[in-house]
Amino acid sequence: MDRLSEVLSSEYFCVTAVRGLALPDVLERLEVVRQGNLPEYRLGEAIGHLGFDSWGVRIYAPASEEWVYLVDVNGQTGVAHMEPVLRRLSRGTEAISVWSLLGSTTHVTHARDGEIIATCDTWLFEPASGSAPDRLNAALRRSGFFLEDEPEEFDDARAALEAVEHEFRLRVEAGAVMGPLPTVFISPQLS
Repeated sequence: MDRLSEVLSSEYFCVTAVRGLALPDVLERLEVVRQGNLPEYRLGEAIGHLGFDSWGVRIYAPASEEWVYLVDVNGQTGVAHMEPVLRRLSRGTEAISVWSLLGSTTHVTHARDGEIIATCDTWLFEPASGSAPDRLNAALRRSGFFLEDEPEEFDDARAALEAVEHEFRLRVEAGAVMGPLPTVFISPQLS
């Protein structure tokens, strides 16, 4: 198995992982009405087909894993990272999301049972806040966050993604994530 940090660009991306849901459950929570087969797009091609303003997500749902992954078509949009979307996805389970904006900042959010329990904006150089930030803060500290002197070549997007990968045991097959995946649109009403 590979790591997401080896597959996704560190310039910008948005990936959300939801524990223990099957694909139909994810679609239901996203209010996607399924009519026939879902269109499938490759990682680098989806934005060309769907457009830069797309609220599309590619869904990687390996049968042998406990996590389902939503990878934004346009990582700069961060649609799968929006609080209402995370609240819906995490009802009765948990979700972890990392959103990195081009040349800007990285946001990490942990949701459980329909509530946002920890969130961190790396631009602020402060630990995560929320009702239960300890797990996320410990993972981020192990990856080099919150030090007085960050190394000059420190890549906060990559480090944040590696922190949640390790803490939540996220693993993917690089070829599958980069290849064609079912792609759906998240309704603006969910935001």
